[in-house]
Amino acid sequence: MVKPNIKIDECASQIWDVIIVGAGPAGGLAAILLARKKLQVLLVDRQTFPRPKVCGCCLNGNALSTLKEVGLFHLISENQAMQLHEMRLGSRKVNYTFPLSSQVALSRERLDSTLINKAMLEGAFFLDATLAEMGQLLPSSREVILKQEDHQFLTKAKIVLAADGLGGGLLVRKNITTRLKSNNSRIGAGVTLLNPPDFYKTGTLFMISGNGGYLGLVRLEDGRLDLAAAFDPIAIKIQGGMGPLAKSLLQEMNWPLPLDIEYASWKGTPALTTKMEQVAAERLFAIGDSAGYIEPFTGEGMAWAFTGANFVAPLIAKGVAFWEPELAKQWALKYKSHIASRQGVCKTAAFLLRWPLLVKLALLGLKVFPFLSKPVVAMLDKPSKATTRI
Repeated sequence: MVKPNIKIDECASQIWDVIIVGAGPAGGLAAILLARKKLQVLLVDRQTFPRPKVCGCCLNGNALSTLKEVGLFHLISENQAMQLHEMRLGSRKVNYTFPLSSQVALSRERLDSTLINKAMLEGAFFLDATLAEMGQLLPSSREVILKQEDHQFLTKAKIVLAADGLGGGLLVRKNITTRLKSNNSRIGAGVTLLNPPDFYKTGTLFMISGNGGYLGLVRLEDGRLDLAAAFDPIAIKIQGGMGPLAKSLLQEMNWPLPLDIEYASWKGTPALTTKMEQVAAERLFAIGDSAGYIEPFTGEGMAWAFTGANFVAPLIAKGVAFWEPELAKQWALKYKSHIASRQGVCKTAAFLLRWPLLVKLALLGLKVFPFLSKPVVAMLDKPSKATTRI
């Protein structure tokens, strides 16, 4: 459980150094790092925790390297994260298994809750079940409107950090920036299932590329099977839902069907491939999915979130002490060069996964030349330059 350590009416009694909207991996890690700098941090989320989340639950070597750098790698072992030793990739009844070197699987319920609790231990304040809206820009702060049931309070922060995810819209609703969606973007879909078939063994990441999308399956630390997918909206409609589409992909590979896969409570996301016109403005930064998103591949989405939080924290600390427009420009440039550049690799992978026949041919090639998988794994595990301290 995650219990908030402040009430909504108490939030309006001061000018915060930083208000972070969104308590996922990006917002949670940012709250920890900023609280360590002795800043007055308020972390706000519209959900209560723990909460289910559409996510592949994978942390690759890039994500883990950031946790090591900031001294939080122990949280992975303390939460019994499952070491992933291999990926089994399949398409059109052809599959190939290649080794993974530095990846783990950890449920979002545990990961997000752990980061929030750690942030509170470091001195941050956390408020859940609260909708945050942007208010007016003032000479030395920004207004933030907090809404909780029938209650509404106005508070202020020297810096606001948007980390409210794909569907948050904190900056879009106030017309601070525009979210540009790809015309052919897939949507995310996910569910966790109990008592999966033994075929889906611990330590293996399963992935299928087929007609209508791709689907990943991995065992979590508590034995559940996490299913996360990128589906074509039209394919969902044709198949009659997310569950039936996932079932059809597994049937294409002749892989066992988890119990109730058709009728489980699948959750969806907005369009996965989006771009924000700007990721920073006066006294305002955006990180994680709020800053833009590309269909990820084996943990890259989580890596972008951690990298962004780690990299933006020093800029925020400078902005709290003395704001200057150059800070917003610095974040835009750093985001483009160190995060968006890695997203380009995932964009290429997402394109290839739209063509199951190409994937099948690639898998046949890997069977003949298995060493070709090593550069891909190395890329996923390579630490981002953005984790370097500034």
